[in-house]
Amino acid sequence: MTRMETGDNARIDRRTFLLANLALATGASAQSLRLETLSQWLAASRKTRDATLQPCVDRIRSLDGEIQAWVQVLPQKATEAGALSGIPFGVKDIIETRGLATEYGSAIYKGRIGTADATIVRELRRRGGALLGKTCTTAFAYRTPGGSSSGSAAAVAAGMVPFALGTQTRGSVLRPASYCGVTGFKPSYGVLPMEGVLPLAKSLDTLGFFTQTPADMLRLWAALGYSEGRPRIWRWGCPTRRSRSSP
Repeated sequence: MTRMETGDNARIDRRTFLLANLALATGASAQSLRLETLSQWLAASRKTRDATLQPCVDRIRSLDGEIQAWVQVLPQKATEAGALSGIPFGVKDIIETRGLATEYGSAIYKGRIGTADATIVRELRRRGGALLGKTCTTAFAYRTPGGSSSGSAAAVAAGMVPFALGTQTRGSVLRPASYCGVTGFKPSYGVLPMEGVLPLAKSLDTLGFFTQTPADMLRLWAALGYSEGRPRIWRWGCPTRRSRSSP
C-alpha cells in the first residue's frame, strides 16, 4: 500500500483514493495495480508487458462481478508489432470484433459472434495492441443516463486496462469519463474510421478513447500516428476603449 503522509503535506488524488478503497474492498493486492496507466505500459519492457497481461485478466475476474464492465474477456493476439505491442485494451460492444461477442448490448443479439474486426480495431492490433475483450453498452448504444460507453470508462477507471474504445453520438464518451474520473477524448467528426461500428446517427457518430490521464491520451494519440499538435501562446485582454471625438 502507498504510504500516506500526515500534516500539511498530506495529499491524495481522487483516483488513488478510489483505487485504494477498491483494493481494500475486494482484497486486491497492491502488486495487481502496477502498470496501471498507459504511460507506465509504454515505459515498460516487452517482457514486463507480457508478464503483466495475465494479471490484468485476473483483476477483471476479481472485480467485474461488482463493476460489470465486460461482456466477454478473451485475449486476442496482436496481428503485428508496434508502439502498442503487448498493451491490452477493451472495445465497446457495438464495435465489430472477429471471433468475439458483438451483441450490441441487446438480448436480441445475445450470443452473436463478430466475423471481422472494425477498421479501428484492425489498426490498434496492427500497432501491437492486445485486444482483451468487449465492454458493456446499453442496447444499441441508445438512451442511457450514464453514457453508453460506460463499460469502457469503468474498465479503465478500475485499472483493468490502460485504454479502451468507445463511441459518442451526443455524450457517450465525455459523460462516462467524467462520472468515472478518467480522461475521455472524442476526436473531430470523421477523423477516425467508422467502418464496422453500429450506426446510431451517421452524421454525429464518432469513435473515442478512454485513458486514465490526459498525458496518457496524448501518448495514445501519438502511438496511433497522429500529431499531438504544437504549443500555442494565448494572449488575453480587452481592447482599449477609444474616447468619442467631439463633433
